[in-house]
Amino acid sequence: MPRDYKPRSKARRKRQGPPAWMWLLVGLIVGAVASVLVWVKLTTPEPVSQWIGARPDKPPRSASPKKPAERPVVPPYKPRYQFYDDLRHKEVVVPEEQLDRREIAPAVDPTAQYLVQVGSFVRAEDADRMQAELALLGIETRVSKARLGGGKVRYRVQAGPYLGRSALDKARARLKQNGYRDLLVRIIR
Repeated sequence: MPRDYKPRSKARRKRQGPPAWMWLLVGLIVGAVASVLVWVKLTTPEPVSQWIGARPDKPPRSASPKKPAERPVVPPYKPRYQFYDDLRHKEVVVPEEQLDRREIAPAVDPTAQYLVQVGSFVRAEDADRMQAELALLGIETRVSKARLGGGKVRYRVQAGPYLGRSALDKARARLKQNGYRDLLVRIIR
């Protein structure tokens, strides 16, 4: 049997399209261009209208001055409610027994010692961070460990003790000025 010595030609595959890395590159370029356009649009200030040329001394006159259209006069709004007047003239009587139950907030005792608690944290690292922030403000603090019910532990950041009212008020004012909320704790001996 005769044999063909010529090698068979392999079937050529047609290209499917551009490779995947090309699509990735095109996508990155399109995204970068879109990002730059958005950034330029958001960061450029609104253009200030500038007059080009000589400014006229007087504004041009129109052929016939127009009078502004008159608006119809709207009467002022009167509410239809009467309870405002009724409440103004009504007297509320509070029984004596209810007056006695109100408690007046205790005044700061000038001879007592006070601590100013600035924070209470679950993690000691958070308490140490706040202590460092307050040290930068010039407020000396200490971190105390408090055990709560259920075996929970809190780390309290406290400033003080302060003996006088003026030192206490200065510390609280400095804390408030820098955005810290505080809690006044009286030391009982």
